[in-house]
Amino acid sequence: MMCNPFSAESPAVRRYTRGIAFTMSGYVLAVVGTSTYVHHHPHPHGAALYMISALPSLCIFAMLGVVVTYLRDEHDEYQRMLAVRSLLCAAFAVLAMGAYTDFLRTYGDFKGLPPFTDFVGFWIVFGVAQAVQSKSGQSDE
Repeated sequence: MMCNPFSAESPAVRRYTRGIAFTMSGYVLAVVGTSTYVHHHPHPHGAALYMISALPSLCIFAMLGVVVTYLRDEHDEYQRMLAVRSLLCAAFAVLAMGAYTDFLRTYGDFKGLPPFTDFVGFWIVFGVAQAVQSKSGQSDE
């Protein structure tokens, strides 16, 4: 039987799913709200700029906290290993993309990737890694 990292059997998975849905909703609301505010008011500066920028960032920190809580609470070692592997794949992809674009900026006339590319790329790679591992059903045991 193949393990499904998204099965609702584990209470840790149910908490993780609710937590990610909640924090991702908060992130979307924070980005939309702060972007709307900035586009309808003079561009903030000073302390206001730092506070407005912190709102969506706090949601990202909360999202990572949900992942850490899942890793702490999940009793199934195989499921934890799948999640850790997925996190490592996502971190590798974001670091590799950042290093590559840094060299493009250093050596050429590259302006950089659009805002939020790292965040979106991280979660896309995380999800793809989860799906690939789930389909392969491979384990190190």
